[in-house]
Amino acid sequence: MLGSSILEVAIGLIFVYLLTSLICSAINEIIESFLKNRATDLERGIRELFNQNHGGGMVAKFYNHPLINGLFPGTYDPKEKQRRIGLSDLLKGTNLPSYIPARNFAYAVMDIALHAPTDTAVVKDDSDGGAVRANPVSNASALPVSMDALRSAIKRNLSNTQVGRALSTLIEQSGDDVNVLRENIEAWFNSSMDRVSGAYKRRTGWILFVLGFALTVLLNVNTVTIARRLSNDATLRSMVVAQAEISASHPEAPKANFKENREALEGLGLPLGWPDGIKFFPRPFNLWDHLLLPLLGWLLTAGAISLGAPFWFDMLNKFMVIRATVKPHEKSMEEGSEDRQPPSTNPAPGPLIPASAGGGASSAGAGGAQSSGLGFGFTDTPEPDHTSAPDPPDNASEIDGCDVPIEDATPDEDLPPTEGGVD
Repeated sequence: MLGSSILEVAIGLIFVYLLTSLICSAINEIIESFLKNRATDLERGIRELFNQNHGGGMVAKFYNHPLINGLFPGTYDPKEKQRRIGLSDLLKGTNLPSYIPARNFAYAVMDIALHAPTDTAVVKDDSDGGAVRANPVSNASALPVSMDALRSAIKRNLSNTQVGRALSTLIEQSGDDVNVLRENIEAWFNSSMDRVSGAYKRRTGWILFVLGFALTVLLNVNTVTIARRLSNDATLRSMVVAQAEISASHPEAPKANFKENREALEGLGLPLGWPDGIKFFPRPFNLWDHLLLPLLGWLLTAGAISLGAPFWFDMLNKFMVIRATVKPHEKSMEEGSEDRQPPSTNPAPGPLIPASAGGGASSAGAGGAQSSGLGFGFTDTPEPDHTSAPDPPDNASEIDGCDVPIEDATPDEDLPPTEGGVD
């Protein structure tokens, strides 16, 4: 059928997009392991949350807090962070954490608000030639964690900051419950991290598009050529769909393994690669066939890769469900209702049943069904044998279903007369 062919072509294209997306995702993860852009995006989100895009004391206190500093090696140096995060920061590695639990964030912010630096002390720095400098001293006194203490600490330490205003708003919405305040701070942090995750995904999409375009040109993964080949070759189409069914049947998503997915892609038998070498401007040169059409196919493939492997894996499962639901007519013939089936003139032999023990058919019985050597016969109805003895009475087949004998029965003549009747 035409509809099933189109559906199988779509499944084949989706499977190709899935494999190429997994290859690009593997390359992107290798790059991410060196650059750690997630950590850089998280630092940018913390700066925006504290309204200190160029760095500041609040950001340094937060990253150097024991609840946060234990998540990454080393310390946060504010002197190296006194500028806005730009493209150059994304191209170099960092030691900052890529993930901060929301509860750690809430406790760290509350502790910083309660124990902010209050004064300075003059100390001698031996590493700087004995120079004298001012060192801030934290208020390390044990303050009770209560709503009143937090309100007074915010007015005293963070009254003129963006964080102080945000915390004051959250305190007013929390009543007198510190746990509710902690939950509100966690929700404030999570909402900000959703924005950071969105920015990271958008940039990752562009990275996958660039990697996908380079991969499609290198391997010549042309969507137009592949779709044309799948629509004209039924054997190749069935082989690709069979491979797609195997991948979709796994409960877990395919792993982003570069070598395995490249071997799987090359083993499909699709028109991939450059058999005669890369020739962008062959002789004679045709603008549409040799440049515009391949460029269109490469851009379509790269755009599909930018959507990511999870998207195409879910799409493959949905198309497999549709294909299993709407079967081609030649593979699944219509079946009529058994209640309306006309009686067959030559009925097929019924299932084998044990031969009857009494009053039934036997191997020597007159008119009985012929019995096999294993003691089974077909379900042909035998002629009744009037010469055999009747079956013993079955007392358990009464209407009441009880086997209890009746000991004191009332005779019919002692029953009271009935009233009414038929005239």
